[in-house]
Amino acid sequence: MKTSLIIISTLLVLSVFVPFLLFIFNGTKQTSKIKKQVKALTKNNGFNYKHQEIWRKNFIGISDKDSLAYIHFKDDKPFTVETKLSEIESSQIIKEYASSKNGKSHLKRLGIELNFKQRTKPNEFLEFFDVDKDVSEDFEIQRIEKWHSLIKQAIATNESLLIKKAS
Repeated sequence: MKTSLIIISTLLVLSVFVPFLLFIFNGTKQTSKIKKQVKALTKNNGFNYKHQEIWRKNFIGISDKDSLAYIHFKDDKPFTVETKLSEIESSQIIKEYASSKNGKSHLKRLGIELNFKQRTKPNEFLEFFDVDKDVSEDFEIQRIEKWHSLIKQAIATNESLLIKKAS
């Protein structure tokens, strides 16, 4: 009687904790895979990033050579945007909301749009969140505000350096 109680208790405890451990292991495995891919891609350009962040399947960084890099992995194929901060005229946060049937609105898409000084170059959209790809929002609003301010500071610093060089 006592051994059957111990076996049933052990099976019950394992059935509760094993799925959590599997989710944690799978998440860290995916994150380390993304980190390896980011290192491989960024190693080729030879930049040192003074600001960088990896979340879900995204990477964004500002290098010491005043370059902005954004990488989004879709089906393990990277979509990259690399640009000099001196080429960017302005940036703005784009928030798209959708309303549900009960009248409540929810965040549908979130990103930063980069406007370039050269008018022939099309604007770039750096996607931080899309409800069709991500189930839930995970501090993306705080993340995008942080990166928007870092990009604006870098653009302002870069412009002040250009003004000093010209004078």
